Amino acid sequence: MTLNDYFEPISLEKPEYGGILKQNHFCRNITIHTPDIPIHNLKKFKIALIGVPESRAAFQDGIEDAPDIIRNELYRLNFLEKKINIIDLGNLKRGKEPKDTYYGLRDVILELNSYNILPIIIGGSQDLTYGIFLAFEYFKQPYTFSTIDYQIDVAFETYNKINYQNYLNSIILENKYLFEYINIGQQACFASADNSDLFENLFYENIRLGILRNNIIMSEPYLRDSDIVSIDFSSLKHAEAPGQAIASPNGFNAEDICQMARYAGFGENIKVFGLFDICPIQDHNHVTSSLAAQVIWYFLDGYSIRIDEMPSKNPEEFKKFIISLNDDNTLIFYKSLLTQRWWCEVPVRESKPRIIACSEADYISASKHEIPDRWLKMLKKLN
Repeated sequence: MTLNDYFEPISLEKPEYGGILKQNHFCRNITIHTPDIPIHNLKKFKIALIGVPESRAAFQDGIEDAPDIIRNELYRLNFLEKKINIIDLGNLKRGKEPKDTYYGLRDVILELNSYNILPIIIGGSQDLTYGIFLAFEYFKQPYTFSTIDYQIDVAFETYNKINYQNYLNSIILENKYLFEYINIGQQACFASADNSDLFENLFYENIRLGILRNNIIMSEPYLRDSDIVSIDFSSLKHAEAPGQAIASPNGFNAEDICQMARYAGFGENIKVFGLFDICPIQDHNHVTSSLAAQVIWYFLDGYSIRIDEMPSKNPEEFKKFIISLNDDNTLIFYKSLLTQRWWCEVPVRESKPRIIACSEADYISASKHEIPDRWLKMLKKLN
C-alpha cells in the first residue's frame, strides 16, 4: 500500500503559531508530511502521528477539528531530551461512511506495524478505537486493550450502528484474540449494573476513579500490560479540560492524565496510543488541546526511556518474593532492581505460570494474606 494515498499532507502555513519557532521546538525535530515532502523511507521512524478528523458518530460536531489544533499546540512544545525519530503523517482521509474510516485506520496501523512503528492517533471521536481493534484482530495474537474513560461505552440497545457510546459492543461481540480489557476511571454515577455484571462475567477490569484518587500510581500496572491505550478526554474534570464532548464536574485532573500517559509510554507492550473526544468549539483558549499536546509529550517522554524487562527474560535483575498462603498455595512476586516495578506469577492449569504486572500494594496485601483482586481475577480468567 502507499500511505500517501491515505493521508492529507500538512500545510505548515495553516497553523497560527503566535510566535517564532525555535530550533528546539517539536516541529523542527520531526519529519512532517507536507505537499513538498511525501511519506517515504519509513524504516528509520519509531513513532508516527496520525490525525483522524472523524466525528460522524460523535456526540456533537466540531470534534473533527481537533487534530489540527492539537498538532498546532504540540509543535510549539520543546522537543524531548532523548531524541526519537518521529513522522507526522498528516490527517487520515475520511471514508464515505465512518466504517470506511475505521478500515482505513486499520490498514494504516497494519502497514506501520510492519515497520515496528508505534502510531499515536489524534481523534476524532472514540469510536475510532474500533479501527484499532480491527488491526489487532488481524494480527491474530492475544492482546490487552485499555480505555481511560468515565463510563463503559457499551449500549446494546443502540447496537445497529457504531457510535461513540457503543463501539465496545462490537469489540466485545466480535473479538477472537482479546485477552484482557481494562477501563480506568469509571465514575460510579455513570455505572450501569448490567455493564458491571458483563465485566464480571468476562473477567474484564473496571478501575473506579475513587480508587485512583490521590493514588494514580495504581493505574501503572494496567497500563504497563496494555497493547492499546485509548483516552476519552471526557474522563477529565470539565474545569481541567473544558473542550470535551461530554462535560462532567468530576474526573481526572491534568497531572493525572499526563502521568498515566507517561506510564503507558514507558510500558514495554504499548503498540497504539490514542486521544479522542476533544471538542475545540467548547475549548476556551485551547486549554484542552494544549493539554492533549502535553499528554502526547509525556507519552513520548516515557517511551524515550523505556526498558524491556521481564522476570522471565532477565531473572538476575529481579528480586523474588515467595509468600505462603497455606500448605498448598503460594504467591510469587518479582521486584525489578532497576526500575523498582513489581510483577507476580499467576498459575495456569497444565501450563507455565503467566507473569503479570502488579503494584507494591498488591505485594503488601499478599504479605498480609489478603489475595490481590487483580491476581484473583486473572487466576479465574486463565483457569
